[in-house]
Amino acid sequence: MKFWQKAFIGILVVFIISINICLYLTSKYSFSLNMKRDTDRALGEYHFIMNGVYDTMNSIYYREQGELTPTSIESFMRSYADYYRIQNVFLELRHSNKLLFTNVPSAAISDMNDGEPAKDAYTIKVLSSSGKNYLSIAGKVGGQYQDYTLTYVRDLSELYQTHSQLTRYLITVTALVEIVLTIILLMLLRKLTDPIRTMQKATRKIAGGVYHERISVPGKDEFHDLAENFNQMASRIQDKITELDKNAQDKQRLIDNLAHELRTPLTAIRGYAEYLQSANTHEQNRIKAANYIISETDRMQNLAFKLLDLALVRNNKPDLQPLIPGELFHQVQTVLAAKLEEKRIRLDIYCPLKDLTGDSILLQSLLVNLVDNAVKASSHDSSIQLSAYFDTVPILEVKDAGCGMGEEEAALVCEPFYRVDKARSRSSGGVGLGLSLCREIAHLHGAELRINSCPGKGTTVQVAFTTLLQPSENSLIDEGV
Repeated sequence: MKFWQKAFIGILVVFIISINICLYLTSKYSFSLNMKRDTDRALGEYHFIMNGVYDTMNSIYYREQGELTPTSIESFMRSYADYYRIQNVFLELRHSNKLLFTNVPSAAISDMNDGEPAKDAYTIKVLSSSGKNYLSIAGKVGGQYQDYTLTYVRDLSELYQTHSQLTRYLITVTALVEIVLTIILLMLLRKLTDPIRTMQKATRKIAGGVYHERISVPGKDEFHDLAENFNQMASRIQDKITELDKNAQDKQRLIDNLAHELRTPLTAIRGYAEYLQSANTHEQNRIKAANYIISETDRMQNLAFKLLDLALVRNNKPDLQPLIPGELFHQVQTVLAAKLEEKRIRLDIYCPLKDLTGDSILLQSLLVNLVDNAVKASSHDSSIQLSAYFDTVPILEVKDAGCGMGEEEAALVCEPFYRVDKARSRSSGGVGLGLSLCREIAHLHGAELRINSCPGKGTTVQVAFTTLLQPSENSLIDEGV
């Protein structure tokens, strides 16, 4: 059973029970009020008749100067009875349990005489017989007529009939109200639970792999907040799935590229090894084949070391310490001095930034890779600018005027084994992992690796430290430069 059905049945049962209880209490209270009203009226009439009977008996007693005769009693009681008969009131007079007069219906007589009333008191009873109800009031006449008992009986059929009609009317009205309430409650619950059904459909779609599904619930209630949270959850799931897909694609591309990178040197090494093993050639050719084997072996060794460096960087935390950018730049210049001199390239250092926080070994490796790539892309007798400055955030920058690359190539250049110029990279010993390593080092320092390049105009690579781990005084130093 669905939630809205459970809520519908539960609320409907509570409402029906509550309405019926109210109906019962209202009917009972109304009947009690009417019964009290009739009882008070009957008591008033009873006392009025009692006084009249007492006065009449006194008048007859003193007029006849003797005992009251049954005939005289019958005569004046008949006059009272006939008068009140049209009001559904019946009278009975007894003398010491001897019946002197009665016009009470026989159906009510059997329940009337269950006991004599006490002196100066009267009894009130409701009698039920043969489907009719009567109100009985009995008491002593009083004075010298203590042996006489007057009984007043009122027919309550009209009261009970009115109560029955009222009850039927209330039941009819209640039934109509409950029907209308059922329809309204059904429509209201269906409307209120629409967001739940919307979220059910969305969750089924997400479970089926449709991660872009989103829901919109108007208003500012709990359902709206739940929908917002659901959309945030769906967005994060979509981001995670996209990230996992990208990682899977990156890993597959890494494996494919690695297999491709290994196949070429291994094929060449095996070919030259078989040539050396079987061929009868000059010493010069053997030396050439051995040198080629050594070259390809060095390239494979370089590939293995680069992969190891990449794995170590990803799986270890950097040792962040304060350092001086200028000293870091001079270390990079010392490491690459031979390559710079070979192509007669000048390394210009610009370093107004005095302080930086980072792992000096990792940052040196990052800068060595960036400057080395700039050397490979630059022509002879050119220059490369190595800078450290503050522009909103601390920035390390390597800028060259080399061959450059297009926007699409710049977006992919940090992918493992990606090379802009494959022929040039192989000839210079590159394996396409340097910028991947640079990107990982930058991420470990909470920095972004930004690459701006244009074909024929050179490339600018920036390492922008976007986190708060850098010294705050850098901004003051930069403002003073």
